[in-house]
Amino acid sequence: MKYVTEGYEPKKVLEYFEDISRIPRGSTNEAAVAQYIYDWGKNLGLDAYKDEANNVVLKKPGSAGCENLPPVILQGHTDIVAVKLPESNHNFLTDPLPIYVDNGILRSNGTTLGADNGNAVAYMMGVLSDDTLVHPPVECIFTSGEEIGLVGASKLSADSFTGKRMINLDGGIGDPPSTTVSCAGAIELRMRQKPEWVAAEGNFISLFIHGLKGGHSAGAIDKGRGNAGKLMARIINHVSKFTPTVVATFNGGEKMNAILSDVKAVISVQDTEVALKEIAKTVADIKEELRVTDEGFVCEVAECEAPEKMLDPQQSKRLVQFILAIPHGVRDMSFEIEDLVLNSNNLAAVHLREEEIFLWTMGRSGDDSRQAAMGEEIMAIADAFDYDVETGASFNGWKYNPNSKMRELHMKMFEEKFNQKMTINAGHGGLECGVFCGLEPEMDIVTFGPRGGGAHTPEEWLDLASFKEIYEYLCEFLAELTKE
Repeated sequence: MKYVTEGYEPKKVLEYFEDISRIPRGSTNEAAVAQYIYDWGKNLGLDAYKDEANNVVLKKPGSAGCENLPPVILQGHTDIVAVKLPESNHNFLTDPLPIYVDNGILRSNGTTLGADNGNAVAYMMGVLSDDTLVHPPVECIFTSGEEIGLVGASKLSADSFTGKRMINLDGGIGDPPSTTVSCAGAIELRMRQKPEWVAAEGNFISLFIHGLKGGHSAGAIDKGRGNAGKLMARIINHVSKFTPTVVATFNGGEKMNAILSDVKAVISVQDTEVALKEIAKTVADIKEELRVTDEGFVCEVAECEAPEKMLDPQQSKRLVQFILAIPHGVRDMSFEIEDLVLNSNNLAAVHLREEEIFLWTMGRSGDDSRQAAMGEEIMAIADAFDYDVETGASFNGWKYNPNSKMRELHMKMFEEKFNQKMTINAGHGGLECGVFCGLEPEMDIVTFGPRGGGAHTPEEWLDLASFKEIYEYLCEFLAELTKE
């Protein structure tokens, strides 16, 4: 079999990368790659386990004289974001990834490369198959569904592993070099109430908020951007102070981790002239408030024909009040890491449907107790407005550990090997590290990986020189852990 990385090192590890690149493994389609890794591990004589979620755990004893040392976990995910260029004929369900080397850079022809997180899979297979390495007992955990919400990791049980030291291989070193030291957990809440409809009466106005930047509720929550659902409720509530106002339609939002950027609504008003005047005033106020952070804000307003029905006036009032009462945005900043959002909540969707009123939120926190308290706060608000609450996705955060021995060793070794100081990076997004901390609160974690870029796009790339350097560094790091 011919490999496109022929002539590059580490030869065997790169061949593992290419081997898994021949197996389709877009999110939710990891059964084949999980079976391949499991069978491969069994053939090596390793302790192998595969669960119904397509997570695979392979365990290797420590090298000679290191068998009784505390084990170390190596971890990464098998799934990839399956994205291609419009002109590509690639079939992610059947075709191998069309990877190639371009001047020392590994790429894929019109598709995602899968280095996120094929790097980790190849690195773990390299360590597991090389009996010349010095290392403690190794527990390699290959998780599924990371790209669609940490699905596989969330289905692991604490008895899947014994280690309390972990190297997460789902992160590049970056330029300048940095290492991740924390992440947020999350709690998804879905709130529902049965609508009470009445015959439509009055004069009707349609409103359409759009042009907001929105963005990911982890990376953009602190940017001061408008939430279309909150803004629409604000406009309707203001108008109701001057003329009787009732909601007939109110719809926006499709993703729990996206800031709500557009909403459409239709309202009934008693006095159209007064309503239009107050809408214009509020829209002008909002536009001025967002002139720096969300300058594209637009609210289209027009008189419209009457729909067949509208909400009961009292339920309409309480819906608007409920939306206003739900917290959105940054709640707390970290006092340990500069500029890090510690807690936030995102109003992700509001939908007035035939059979239900549906509101969707996602809260994030780097502190599990604060996350739980925030969830209880929103549930209490929902209860006060008579909404039923269902908890959806929920996973722990990775709280910053100021006394991490793994991080101390990593930063020292990296500087000595590469003559570069490493900085720390803390994010507000969710990582599998948080799930593992939830399973083992004493888990000490570091993250690293080779240089690359363009993840989740057809422009994804991997620096093969860095792939070699970081694999060598991983092996040296494991050897150093036998001295601890």
